[in-house]
Amino acid sequence: VFSYRIGEVEYLDAPWAVDGQWTREVAPVDRHSLREALTGGRAQWPQELTTRITPGQQRPLAVDTIELPTDNPWRAQMFCSGHDFLADGSALVCTMQGDVWHVSGLDSGQSEPGVAHWRRFASSLSYPLGLVVADDRIYVQCRDQLTRLTDLNGDGEADFYECFSNAFETSPAGHDYICGLERDAQGNFYTASGNQGLLRIAVDGQSVEVLATGFRNPDGLGLLPNGDVSVPCSEGEWTPASMICLVRPESSLAASNAGVNGESAPPHFGYGGPRNGQPPELPLAYLPRYLDNSSGGQCVVPDDTWGALSGKLLHLSFGAGTWFTILQDEVDGQVQGAVIPMTGDFMSGVHRGRFSPRDKQLYVSGMQGWGSYTPDDGCFQRVRMTDEVFQMISEFHVHENGVRLTFTQPLDAQIASDLSQHFAQVWNYRYSGGYGSVELSPSHPSVAGHDPLRICGAHILGDGRSLFLELPELQPVNQLHLRLHVNADVAYPVCNPAGKGHDLFITVHRMDRPFEDFPNYTPMEKTIAAHPILSDMALATLRVPNPWLAAIDGARPIELRTGKNLTYETPEIRVGAGEPIKLGLINPDVVPHNWVLVKPGALAQVGELANQLISNPEAFAR
Repeated sequence: VFSYRIGEVEYLDAPWAVDGQWTREVAPVDRHSLREALTGGRAQWPQELTTRITPGQQRPLAVDTIELPTDNPWRAQMFCSGHDFLADGSALVCTMQGDVWHVSGLDSGQSEPGVAHWRRFASSLSYPLGLVVADDRIYVQCRDQLTRLTDLNGDGEADFYECFSNAFETSPAGHDYICGLERDAQGNFYTASGNQGLLRIAVDGQSVEVLATGFRNPDGLGLLPNGDVSVPCSEGEWTPASMICLVRPESSLAASNAGVNGESAPPHFGYGGPRNGQPPELPLAYLPRYLDNSSGGQCVVPDDTWGALSGKLLHLSFGAGTWFTILQDEVDGQVQGAVIPMTGDFMSGVHRGRFSPRDKQLYVSGMQGWGSYTPDDGCFQRVRMTDEVFQMISEFHVHENGVRLTFTQPLDAQIASDLSQHFAQVWNYRYSGGYGSVELSPSHPSVAGHDPLRICGAHILGDGRSLFLELPELQPVNQLHLRLHVNADVAYPVCNPAGKGHDLFITVHRMDRPFEDFPNYTPMEKTIAAHPILSDMALATLRVPNPWLAAIDGARPIELRTGKNLTYETPEIRVGAGEPIKLGLINPDVVPHNWVLVKPGALAQVGELANQLISNPEAFAR
């Protein structure tokens, strides 16, 4: 039964099939035969399903697995796409296939196996990919609308599926999903759209602001306590590596209102190519492909939670089923980040994370899909801190002559000051229309590879927890990888999945003045190189002319029409030997289609040339 208003009159609209015939009853609420639906209907899914909660045993962070009710009466698939918590600590979990489940019993399964209780709360939503509980109201971000769900009669199921907002753009298919959902203290909602970019939905749902654009397949977002919003991108065209962008909403709106040449212009982070010949906004951090090939959303560790990780930004990998801590640095107003891999793998491609207000632990939800190298269709898992004393990097700051690092625990002076315990390497990516980028030597920009970076000193600072690593040859680079050992392996538990030592992947956009507070500091002359994005911009518009684009006189036009879901309406084309033709590919579908005409025996050669769009940074120009 649909409810809507025409003028000042509330209507109910009930379309049904009766004895195979289409019928429809439309009437004002007080005259409609189904007006009792406004107080809630009978429960459709009264069954309660139970699954096991298996606690992890890792230190200092354990991963507990909350099994999904895959064996359910409705054969509903469990590709988890978002979750949030009610005040009692129970959770609501949405799935890509359109369901919302209510999960209780989450206070069990920490020291010994527990039991989760599942009830289906709602169904038939359109690709829900984000969920927020605010003031005990349930909001689900779907492809068609932001939906508010209400249980009218307290029977544990949603009766009213309310369109809270449909002010944003959408499409019926393709990869332009609308992912993630967050809400700020003022009541505004935030989501990431493949069509429009980062969106802020007004408190009343009636309007939308575009805060930033240029994100490739953003699968989620994160809302920071200071109001900043993080948005992930997955590598591909005009996105040289997966990355995390940071948007400052008020600054974005000011820039948008100022515009370029009098036109509205929110910040653009690169996808689709440069705008107005200007470099894109720089990301907070790049993620190497072997760490994260397809990025999920972010969340923040709440204050007074998880000890030294309190307040830190966490990032989830949909592609690898792993997670990371993201540290932030700022030099002259330019933010830049560092990525720390965290111990613990997940059973599916995680893309949503939230901390429970009840047990103060991190819960993640995930699903299988394109580019996710994980075993299960979906997952709902808990990351539980088992040791509050652990060693990891908590802060960093980049200087012209090196990097200052602060750790959570005291350093072993003998180990941390030994240069043989540390390693540094750097590399860049190429911003272009090619699919991602190989990792390129900064000193030889067209050569694939990394440059080792000379470490001239490792100085323990006065607090006993900080280390300055002298790197006199450091320049702005897309990636600085530090591999460090600062304590004996048995001294403290570490969060590194390698089991020992510390890995840090820093994106270096700017460098502060030289750090001087260590023995025998010697000033040095140094020329700071231009940011690598500037040289990429010079190459971004380079094209090698295509000799096959020249028109052929008398060529017969032939149209090759595509169908839906990578099919073709044109089953074959017939041409005579030597006949000139003008081939046009007509694609009305929202999903991109490719078509290749290959000479017999040349398939391997054509495939190798196609692969160079990933492996050869110069290939896009051709």
